[in-house]
Amino acid sequence: MDDAEDAEVILHEYGHAVHHAQVPGFGTSPEAGSIGEAFGDYLAVAVGTHAVRTYGWPMKADQACVADWDATGYSAAPHCLRRLDGTKTYADREGEVHADGEIWSRALFDIRQALGARTADRIIVNAQFGFAPDTSFEAAARTTVETARRMYGAGAEAAVRDAFRAREIPGV
Repeated sequence: MDDAEDAEVILHEYGHAVHHAQVPGFGTSPEAGSIGEAFGDYLAVAVGTHAVRTYGWPMKADQACVADWDATGYSAAPHCLRRLDGTKTYADREGEVHADGEIWSRALFDIRQALGARTADRIIVNAQFGFAPDTSFEAAARTTVETARRMYGAGAEAAVRDAFRAREIPGV
């Protein structure tokens, strides 16, 4: 494992610290726990991608792959612990926070693709201040959509809503 791989794990865990600083006790329901895992994965990939461009860190072959170095012993190539670009929807929930987090992280990844890194990151982080410790996917998605509207207007609101609708999160 090299420094960039170490950083990915640290950044994922830092995502949990961010949630707990924003909302003390965050993650007290299965869906909130899944959102926490998803944000940790998203943050690791987002910051890692920035570090590749800014500091010349080695470029990962697959930018949507989380912890490829960790998964070599138990997954087929390409090795990924989790992915940000999977096809899971709300109906695919398993009740395991890491697996279900892939639903939420895909929505975050799509928001980033639609709005660009800076706008997406600002919406995503600001929305989290409005989450409850036991938030559901539906409540968190609605908060994120409203944050996008408030910060950037109807176009951003639509892009965020589309990302959550593509994951079939109810009530959005």
